[in-house]
Amino acid sequence: MRIKKRIKTFIEHLTGTRIFRRLPRGISVFNDIKGALPDYHMDTIFDVGANVGKSAASYTALFPASRIFCFEPVAETYHYLRRNMEGKEQVCCFQLAMGAFSGKGTILLNSNLTMSCLVDEETVSLNNENIRTEQVKILTIEEFCKVREIGHIGYLKIDVEGRDLDVLKGAEKMLIEQNIDFVEVEAGMNPQNERHVPFGTLKAYLERHNYLIFGIYEQFNEWPTKEPHLRRVNAVFISQKMIGLHKCK
Repeated sequence: MRIKKRIKTFIEHLTGTRIFRRLPRGISVFNDIKGALPDYHMDTIFDVGANVGKSAASYTALFPASRIFCFEPVAETYHYLRRNMEGKEQVCCFQLAMGAFSGKGTILLNSNLTMSCLVDEETVSLNNENIRTEQVKILTIEEFCKVREIGHIGYLKIDVEGRDLDVLKGAEKMLIEQNIDFVEVEAGMNPQNERHVPFGTLKAYLERHNYLIFGIYEQFNEWPTKEPHLRRVNAVFISQKMIGLHKCK
């Protein structure tokens, strides 16, 4: 056994940890993209459901030359997003919800800023009159891109508390034309999770548009009940066009 391997094995046994030369797949999506497509340039990033800008802050550090578009509809959350993105010239923030159709919608507000979500009027009327709601503007990704003359999205991240499929439907033409390279969605992983779109539904929709699963990230168990099975994951899909470019090399 080589001396370096012996030292590595000794440290692993001593600390109870594993030492890797590179991260295993499924830990960091952007590390995995770099490993699979080393020449790929992430030109434009859409952060749909940007919240206060945690993901956007990571994008600015990882991709300083990329344009980053952040979308957050809730007024209070949007205020924090704008404040957190101050001085980051590559980031553009918009107080918008993204959906299957353009128009107006109702957000059901939650004390946890990360869990506010779009609901239909029937749902609002059935709830207690003391619930907090907010009217928001909704656009489709296609309409936004048309107005802004954006023809291509490198990475589309969607985190909208159960409305991920609606956002995808609002970008359907871009998906059909393979003008989005990677798509990240928040997917439910068991039938009892009624908050998130089931993984199978999202997978079937994206596969119909020639997007295949690239990786599974950020796996969460059923924390509300403390049960061990998966509640949700962040699933990332890659376009067939990008797969084809990879094959050509």
